[in-house]
Amino acid sequence: MIISNIMSLLDNSEALEYIDHYCNDAAYKKNLSKNTLKAYRSDLTVFLEWLVSKDYNLLKIDRVIINNYLASKLDSGSTVSTIQRTITCIKSFYAFLQDTHIININPAILIENPKKRRKLPTIISEDEVERLLNAPDENSAGGMRDKCILELLYSAGLRISELLNIKVNQISAEQPFLKIRGKGNKERLVPIGSFAMNLLISYIDTYRSKIKVNENIDMLFVTENGNLISRQSCWEMIKKYARESMIKKNISPHNLRHAFATHLLNNGADLRTVQMLLGHASLSTTQIYTHIAKDRLVKFHQKYHPRG
Repeated sequence: MIISNIMSLLDNSEALEYIDHYCNDAAYKKNLSKNTLKAYRSDLTVFLEWLVSKDYNLLKIDRVIINNYLASKLDSGSTVSTIQRTITCIKSFYAFLQDTHIININPAILIENPKKRRKLPTIISEDEVERLLNAPDENSAGGMRDKCILELLYSAGLRISELLNIKVNQISAEQPFLKIRGKGNKERLVPIGSFAMNLLISYIDTYRSKIKVNENIDMLFVTENGNLISRQSCWEMIKKYARESMIKKNISPHNLRHAFATHLLNNGADLRTVQMLLGHASLSTTQIYTHIAKDRLVKFHQKYHPRG
């Protein structure tokens, strides 16, 4: 967004250059995704516009001014998640300015993130997942493709972005796992069960082999016309099959990833293994599933506690 306010104490173009330098540095050193960098650039530009409107200098503000800005964001209806991202971005930006000797004191170093109550994901039972997976018609190209998508989201616990980037040559009956590049450009190996593998091989040998569009010839999941499938179309597809399966829950692609983790834990998998399969950097992220894997906790208590 182009800044059109009155010139502040710091020249606006110079301030925008600092933002550019920061984003370039973060892209190189932190390996942030394009979407994250785009969000950071937007957050910093909006922050700069607010400073200019208040006649503040980007390089000569203190913690009070930053807190006032965050308060104005909350007053305007920003969510806690948005505020948390904004704080992370501003703190990282001023740390960069300090590290590059543009400023001597980091005014954001003591800014604290607001506490966010972690929302538990929608719980999908194994029976509901089974009904959902059986909903697509395997005798049609679209139905077979949809069934493969649902099966991989659940049996491999993939993020939708990971699934939509799978290429045909990654699937091989002699190699019962996928090499997935996830968040932070980190790679992990994800096993593919025999049922999912047989389904994928059948899909590739029949319907997928008939779609030969040069632009997306390498991609595993495409439309009947050879176009790439969007995240939104996957969400709509899952909603459709949920309705057909009489599942009265708001199910998204990510809910199937949650079901993957929860059902693993319910059936005896340890938390570290689930963390590795999900590609979580921190075990604390995976621990949310211990709150919803209640079946396993009850069985564990009954088996090992003298009063179980």
